[in-house]
Amino acid sequence: MGQLLRDRVRTRLVGGVGTLTLARPDAGNALDLAMVEAMRDGVAELLGDPALRVLRLDAEGSAFCVGGDLAEFAGVADPSAHVAAVAAAAHAALDRVRAASVPVVCVVQGAAAGGGLGVALAGDVVLVGRRARLRVAYTAAGLSPDCGVSAHLARAFGPARAMDLALTNRTLTAEQAEAWGLVSRVVEDDELAATGDALVEQLASGSAPALAATKALLRAAPDRSWADQLDAEAASIAALAGAADGREGVAAFLGKRRPRFAADPVA
Repeated sequence: MGQLLRDRVRTRLVGGVGTLTLARPDAGNALDLAMVEAMRDGVAELLGDPALRVLRLDAEGSAFCVGGDLAEFAGVADPSAHVAAVAAAAHAALDRVRAASVPVVCVVQGAAAGGGLGVALAGDVVLVGRRARLRVAYTAAGLSPDCGVSAHLARAFGPARAMDLALTNRTLTAEQAEAWGLVSRVVEDDELAATGDALVEQLASGSAPALAATKALLRAAPDRSWADQLDAEAASIAALAGAADGREGVAAFLGKRRPRFAADPVA
């Protein structure tokens, strides 16, 4: 599968790796209504394919995504209704990404600002090029965050640092973002695409049930008590130990060989 949606987003699925690529490089992949609708539809299509084992989000051009298309917002008769429609479509896409049982990898180069920062941070693993720059940006345009940016900042940082970034719009370097725990890894810019390729291939060859269960445990942990989290861990590892991939993984470890996990992804 490979297609261009609304001249804005490319999707493809090869070897269990589904890729959604922002494809509006001449505009910095700015999020206009057509772009976010294409994202929503492309994410739904990829996540609905039973062959999917890992989802990759990336972008064409020198910038990952500069945020909302302010020129479009300024040119409509009813900016409030238009921006509401943009946010609704973008949030539908990101809700699906957040709920995905498969691992999600974001590969981020150049600028990631405003809503583009929200898209970049939607991944379970976020790889950023060394020259990447991250900026909240909203209040500089008289707006407030969307695309989950406020949630990401509040969860990643204490209130002082989150407020600083959101209210002042200071720009974070890739190294700062990594040191502060906002992104997963900084990669040399000329190695970014290849590193992303290697990572998604590694995840695609892994145990889909184990990856899904691990994601679920980590997502739920902040809202559970210690005792409840331990109970959830015990139930999860016990179920996996009796399943085909768990048996194969243990046998491969003891046999000092690579495991041969089931080809079918988790439901």
